[in-house]
Amino acid sequence: MKKRHWWKGYPRSIRKLLLVAKLSLMLVLLLNLHVSAAALLQTVQIKSKGVAVRTVLKELKKQTGFYIMFNEKDIDKNLTVAVDIQDASLEQALDAILEGLPLQYNIVDDYVLITHKPKEKAAPRPQKQEQEQKVKLQGVVTDDKGEPLPFAAIRLKDTTIGTISDVNGEFTFEFDRDKGAVIEVSSMGYITRDIPYEGQLALHVSLETSVSDLNEVVVVAYGTRKKGTITGSVSTVKADKMENIPAASFDQALQGQAPGLMVTSNSGEPSKAAVFQIRGTNSLSSGTAPLFILDGLPISSADFNAISPNDIESISVLKDASSTSIYGARAANGVVVITTRRGRESGGAKVTARAQLGFSNLAQNDWTLMNTAERIQYEKEIGMDAGQDYDALSQIDINWLDMVFNNNAPLRNYELSVNEATEKSNYFISGGYYDQEGIATGSNFTRYNFRANMETKAKQWLKLGTNTMMAYEEIEQADEGQYALYTPISATRFMLPYWNPYQEDGSLASESDGSWKGTGQNPLEWMQNNPLTYKKYKAISTFFAELSPVEGLVIRSQLGADFSHTTGYMQSFPSYSPNNGSGSAGRNSSDILNLTITNTVNYRFKADDIHAFNFMVGQEGVDYHSEAFQVVSRGQTNDQLTNVSSGTRASSWGDSTSEYSYMSFFGRGEYNYDSRYFVDLSVRSDASSRFGKAGRWATFWSVGLMWNMMQENFMANNKWLSNAQLSLSTGTSGNSAIPNYDHLALVGGGLNYGGESGIAPLQRGNESLGWEQLWVSNLALHLGFLNRINLDVELYNKRTTNMLMEVPVSMADGGFGYRWDNVGAMVNRGVEVAVNAAVLRTKDFNWNVNANISYNHNEITELYNGLDEYEISSTGTKFVVGHSANEFYINRYAGVNPVNGDALWYTKDGEITNEYSESDKVMIGKSFTAPWQGGFGTALSWKGLTLSGQFSWVWDRWMFNNDRFFEESNGLYAAYNQSERLLYDRWKNPGDLTDIPRHGVAPQMDSRFLEDASFLRLKNVSLSYSLPEKYLAKTKFFSAARVYAQGQNLWTLTKFSGLDPESTSNVYKAQYPASRQFTLGLEVSF
Repeated sequence: MKKRHWWKGYPRSIRKLLLVAKLSLMLVLLLNLHVSAAALLQTVQIKSKGVAVRTVLKELKKQTGFYIMFNEKDIDKNLTVAVDIQDASLEQALDAILEGLPLQYNIVDDYVLITHKPKEKAAPRPQKQEQEQKVKLQGVVTDDKGEPLPFAAIRLKDTTIGTISDVNGEFTFEFDRDKGAVIEVSSMGYITRDIPYEGQLALHVSLETSVSDLNEVVVVAYGTRKKGTITGSVSTVKADKMENIPAASFDQALQGQAPGLMVTSNSGEPSKAAVFQIRGTNSLSSGTAPLFILDGLPISSADFNAISPNDIESISVLKDASSTSIYGARAANGVVVITTRRGRESGGAKVTARAQLGFSNLAQNDWTLMNTAERIQYEKEIGMDAGQDYDALSQIDINWLDMVFNNNAPLRNYELSVNEATEKSNYFISGGYYDQEGIATGSNFTRYNFRANMETKAKQWLKLGTNTMMAYEEIEQADEGQYALYTPISATRFMLPYWNPYQEDGSLASESDGSWKGTGQNPLEWMQNNPLTYKKYKAISTFFAELSPVEGLVIRSQLGADFSHTTGYMQSFPSYSPNNGSGSAGRNSSDILNLTITNTVNYRFKADDIHAFNFMVGQEGVDYHSEAFQVVSRGQTNDQLTNVSSGTRASSWGDSTSEYSYMSFFGRGEYNYDSRYFVDLSVRSDASSRFGKAGRWATFWSVGLMWNMMQENFMANNKWLSNAQLSLSTGTSGNSAIPNYDHLALVGGGLNYGGESGIAPLQRGNESLGWEQLWVSNLALHLGFLNRINLDVELYNKRTTNMLMEVPVSMADGGFGYRWDNVGAMVNRGVEVAVNAAVLRTKDFNWNVNANISYNHNEITELYNGLDEYEISSTGTKFVVGHSANEFYINRYAGVNPVNGDALWYTKDGEITNEYSESDKVMIGKSFTAPWQGGFGTALSWKGLTLSGQFSWVWDRWMFNNDRFFEESNGLYAAYNQSERLLYDRWKNPGDLTDIPRHGVAPQMDSRFLEDASFLRLKNVSLSYSLPEKYLAKTKFFSAARVYAQGQNLWTLTKFSGLDPESTSNVYKAQYPASRQFTLGLEVSF
């Protein structure tokens, strides 16, 4: 017979009201039970006059740590007492407080039960025997750490008789005395317990945490769902994975956490956001980043640094059509939904303060370039020793990594938050200061942030709320991604080890006085005299009103605004000798305002207690506007004159304005049959200003099905399987990530002819341009074993059609060469597996492990005009049907001829030749996008001590190491420092077997420099200790305290020879490498 829970007979709105309503506290009488002597030896100090008895008892609970339970009917809220208790025991304090009152108490373990004194009664009459069969049971429910569990369900098994625990985990309910009765206690996220009733009058029930998270509430598109009712593919990362991470942004904490989600560091520079990709590359030209939603408002990944990781409650990664198509227009690459914290603390405001200090250094510092002794020997071997004073030079040995990178770059983070929740309102307010010095000279990030999330139930039928954040950032950036002698990152590769950037007195060597002996400019002097900084103001705010005119009907309207103002400051001081007394100053400024209005109507109802329906319709509008300008002036004559207006002439200037908008209508229907079968349907129509009239509107849809096998009769007697769900979804979504006006024929100014200014055509338009579309199908199996192990397996197939890309057109047909069009198709097929398990779980010790692995196969299936291949001449990138979108098209290096040291290559036909030819390039079968990725981690806790670690990895990922191309140049760039391999491993004599040709053979852009950039990285290790509450209670001030130490990017295993295997570009070129970070922190609450 299928179980039916007592609360299922009530409508959801009534159940929700029951959860937040104030419950009657327990009434019971326990006699002659054992009391812990050690606990009773605690002393109490309370002095009060005319104070409510309830308040005094609350203080007693705070001082002793005992749970104090009573029935509100027994102690009126206006009942007062005057006591002066000094160094008294618990019993003495209770005697003093209850003196003269018709109350008595009993102590059981860590619980004090206060009841009315019984009245004298006559002998019971036979006709009242039925009343004596009634039992009043009371007690408390806690988790496996002893913390109270509010809203736990306590019921007489197989009946509808029961109650729920209050905010302190306490409960009381009455039932007929039955020696065979069983008390069932359950709570979301915990293993249900059955306790035989054997005449006891009080219970202390401890529930173990369940690995199964089917009842976990997950944030999805335009609402929330219980995880066990979702038909689509959703991965969730909770707040504990992001708390106190030693980084400005939360993105690094997601690496390796969610199957199918690739998070790649864009740069080690503190202000740079990571790049996200979900389930492979879906588009050739129109962007692969997912849609990011913050509290219902679309945002850019550039905003991540403005959000404190400790303000985040959860992050949901939506991956298939059933979960994303309701977002339609911009959801082809998946959706990442970020939800910030709400007020959760009942019984008064909770204030939390955090302080975090640390430092950073290079995550990998393997120095592969020559030191001074090696450089001198190399110069002598290749004949570059003419005129060199090696006796003097040998006294200097500079490691330019140490010159440019700081081994102890400091990090500071201070935060303060307060939150509270009542029956009618809740709020979360936080503020913080974050400052991180970059490991490279000339880089720094500082942020001041504030957040206020508030909700209030103004009327029984009206809820109002706002989520508002503001941030101010100061950013100092170091140039990266380009080769120049004087920029910091490339300087580490070019500077010779005997070029000393400092003079003997510690001042910087300079060209102006001849103390700089190197080629070009002293990089450290250049960085000091050419600062580049940004100031950014950010505000994101949403306001909503939610009406509930009748049961089950919710009407919601939300207005969101995302505003940012950024100003960049570029300076080159006139005192810097290359400027010859004439400096320059530049300013660029941008303002972006993005407005979103969302209106939804949601109606939820049940029929016959086994049919549950939920319908939603909605409308959304997005309006984006940006303005920017830039101006650079020259002729400044004093370092203190830093304004643009201080120059004598403007050397460059420009401005721009850009706008786009979306209009959308959408709907969703959900059906739940007896918690056994689930059906989700969604549809959305979008219009975008980025497309012409003919292709402006598009409609996207999805269907999702889920079968909860645990509700079937054949699973009734199963003991080892705690969850079994099979789901299938299919549907479409869209992509419009192209420039705002590329469907139009445009003209531009700034051109002169015959001394007259004029305009000229810029591009040829395409009014038929329309949406890129993605069709996704997903099959998933979710299994749970023994309430300890969860296994999720998903298979997916994604097909992109009408791909947006620039295709060549005849120069005679408009004269522009390229235009945007809808052409081609691409597929991504893959599998994802995720496992998490509670290996050990006892009262004091817990050990949890997690692991996930993802595989994705990407393939181009169609190009424009029936072509099988297409090469973009400007980049050398080649797209070929049947190959991956990011596969390398390159000459194959065949090694070195051992006879004469010449370089060898394979021809297109596979023959070996010593002549390099661009015509021999082939698709090499190696891709920049890794098909395999994943992560694994573990967490161990013993009492208040917790140790956790998380690894992330990618496999079969390849990058072209452009740095190595310069470092192994065989004389082409011999004037600058070179790899020590040129000294030790290059071909020198007939018969030498090596991969480096003889000196004088110039390197080519071939597969010799194509390297395996797969890696395994220890992403995070954390050790924390939470002080026991019983000690904190004695302070009468602190409610929680935790100290912790963390490390980030502690260890990396890779074959890649560069400083960092993580990169968002397939060409590794003077990249700012990742940093290793260590922090200590303290967090206290009161």
